[in-house]
Amino acid sequence: MDIKELVNWCWQRKWWFVISVVLCLGIGAFYFLSTTPKHNVSASIMLRTPDLDSQQGEMMSMMGVEGNKSAEDEIEVLLSRDLMAQIVDSLHLTVVVEKRHHLRWMPVYPCPEFALAYEQPVIKKHTYRVKEGGDKYRITVYPRLAMIDILQERLDVKRIARESQIISLSTVTTNPNQAIDILNLLLNLYNEGANVDKYNIALQSQTFLNDRLITLKQDLLEAETALEAYKIEHQITNITGTAAEYHSLIKNYDHQLEDINYELRLLDNLDEQLKDTLVRSNKGLIYGTCNSSAVNTLISAYNEHVSQRIALMEATTENNPRVKTLDYLMEQQRLNIMRGCKEARASLQLRKEHLMGLSNTYSKSLAELPEIERTYIELQRAKDTKEQQYLYLIQKREESDLILASSTVPVKVVSSAQKAAKLVSPSIMKTGVGSMLLGLLLPLLVYFFVVFKKEFL
Repeated sequence: MDIKELVNWCWQRKWWFVISVVLCLGIGAFYFLSTTPKHNVSASIMLRTPDLDSQQGEMMSMMGVEGNKSAEDEIEVLLSRDLMAQIVDSLHLTVVVEKRHHLRWMPVYPCPEFALAYEQPVIKKHTYRVKEGGDKYRITVYPRLAMIDILQERLDVKRIARESQIISLSTVTTNPNQAIDILNLLLNLYNEGANVDKYNIALQSQTFLNDRLITLKQDLLEAETALEAYKIEHQITNITGTAAEYHSLIKNYDHQLEDINYELRLLDNLDEQLKDTLVRSNKGLIYGTCNSSAVNTLISAYNEHVSQRIALMEATTENNPRVKTLDYLMEQQRLNIMRGCKEARASLQLRKEHLMGLSNTYSKSLAELPEIERTYIELQRAKDTKEQQYLYLIQKREESDLILASSTVPVKVVSSAQKAAKLVSPSIMKTGVGSMLLGLLLPLLVYFFVVFKKEFL
């Protein structure tokens, strides 16, 4: 058959096309009126990156908290099962209620009281149909873990650009009000979790500083008392310029040695934590830092893997391949941290020996001064050293108090959760055009079937 014959065939059977189009439009209208509308709900946030030159940024760095957040890592946190499980429990999302409205089942949110009364939790999905106040309801009760998986699959979290710190969160849903509450609660839980971690680290640092300050305060009081008593006993009013110069140099070396000893104590604290049973079993976080940025980076990565393992263990067992992979990675990280601490300790010991050598050289020179002046300078040096240590720790404690009192949240909301004005589906334009095209194609398919049967059968 040629084109002319096809056109003639179609004209002779034009009512077929009319009936087919009307029938398909009717089916399309039924689909449009019976399908629950889907909306796109989205929000966008920007990660805050504290300035490491500020007091808060310096304190966070000293305690092992990374200043610059990795957007990819934070996306994994936002998508974690732990956060989604808290959302499901808080909003009672295992129960889905729909109300009959003409041909559609429209979602009801929040769930009415009679729906929440159904038996929970369940092992498998159950659907109930009830009447309440003359209205028809369809109640579906999901297993908790299944609902967590469903919401995770629906949630799309991504960066808006490769180098941007702005993250977009979106989901396509038939229940936009519920989706808005989910996104808002997700951001609140994320901020609360980050603040809890920051608070715990700052609290441990503050406890350490307070214990050290109590000891230093007593030592400083004893040093001041001994110096004042010696001055009164020997009527000392002035020290020669040479002695003062020696004293200044030795004091500077002692200050550097104290900083090194402080770093060594931090390394001792890290060593004790690495030997802890929880850390060795990959279940405990490591709180602490040292003067090695590489070790601090490994500690942050290790803590991230521990959080992932804890979240994963809520839904699986030790034999899960992902758990075993995390255990292997954390074991390697822990060994690398131990090696890094060892190298940092060796470097600090070399610096300490060098400074002690310089300090001993000037101390010997100072020993040649008259006995009374030398004793006075030693007492003065002991008192100044204790005073500097005390003031330094007071400053660090104030910075720790600032972090504990800080209310800055890790993320800034750029665009709050809201539904898009345009429906995702069903689209009246797409449904109408598709129905008309289908109605026109059905007679043509009949035509080609007749031709095929006539020529080949």
